[in-house]
Amino acid sequence: MWSDLQADPLACAGAGEPAEPAPTLPDGYPGGRALCPTCWAFVTPVNGVLAPHDSWRGDETREEADRRRDWFNSFGW
Repeated sequence: MWSDLQADPLACAGAGEPAEPAPTLPDGYPGGRALCPTCWAFVTPVNGVLAPHDSWRGDETREEADRRRDWFNSFGW
């Protein structure tokens, strides 16, 4: 068992990395967001870099999880 003191910081260290929008599924997912190579979150790029974001901690909805799974099955990682 570990405590919050030993946890990774909430803010992802991938912010500021160069980024381009990820390829899209036929329905447009992930909607212009880029894949963060550090935490695997889809993040909106700003001026060609990943915007500050929290590390990905899981999908908020079942629908998002399904779409994310379809994207990774289509494009890999």
